[in-house]
Amino acid sequence: MNRIKTIAILAFAIFSAYTAGAQTFKEPVSYKLKNGMNIIISENNRSPKAYSSFTLDAQAFSNQKDGVVELLNAVLNENVSKNANISFKDNSGKLATANADLTKDLTEMASLIRNATIDQKTFNIAKAKLITSLQTNDYDYDQSVNENSINALTLADVKSFYSQISPEKTFLTIAGDVELNTAKASAKKAFGNWNRIQEPALTAAK
Repeated sequence: MNRIKTIAILAFAIFSAYTAGAQTFKEPVSYKLKNGMNIIISENNRSPKAYSSFTLDAQAFSNQKDGVVELLNAVLNENVSKNANISFKDNSGKLATANADLTKDLTEMASLIRNATIDQKTFNIAKAKLITSLQTNDYDYDQSVNENSINALTLADVKSFYSQISPEKTFLTIAGDVELNTAKASAKKAFGNWNRIQEPALTAAK
């Protein structure tokens, strides 16, 4: 339970960047979907939005190459089309949306995660943008994420890491302007039928 609380606290710290003023979170409720995905929900009716964080269990990926998570995030960001509520950074995907749109946006984020287009064109664009971000220091990346580590990564490295992601290796945190049973239903609809990682789409891969 201490580990669950730690993950919840870290997620809530991220959420607080979106909000102003003191926030009072209820005790987090944690459980697993049938596919093994870890779910953490905390209600806070003082929050202006519903927030969600999709996080990888770092302990389940012990041999990952430096920078591969952030490069995969950059690739996933290229898959996000017109939904400004969804973004991928650090070790997680983040969602900030209105309560009424939680199910819709969470389902869209789940689809992006499960059916990512990872081809050479997308990889090249994402890699170039990430390197530019590193050069301009516009974000505080982990020390392992640097120009050398990113330049050393290949399309095959990102595909290999992506293929290892499965429900039981992930956490989904939902917090803020949410109601427990509604949030549970949203999580189940978005991720409940995820049994294994999907093969990366290969459109335009040559």
